[in-house]
Amino acid sequence: MFSTQTRNINNGGHRLIIATEDNSETVSQGDATLEDAAASERDYLRRRLHDELQREPTEEELNEWLREHTAGY
Repeated sequence: MFSTQTRNINNGGHRLIIATEDNSETVSQGDATLEDAAASERDYLRRRLHDELQREPTEEELNEWLREHTAGY
């Protein structure tokens, strides 16, 4: 298991903050949408599973990982 840290950056307007495993941040100002956030999360998950599996994960593997890790929400 890993931990992530985020900081609240408030300069007015909309923003999207994504914390990564290495505690770096991606901040997007402006018109970030829920679809943008979901796509970014999916890209992160695909890279993470690729590193773990040493191959490209299938859509089924991505969906199963998401089900397992979001079941409590």
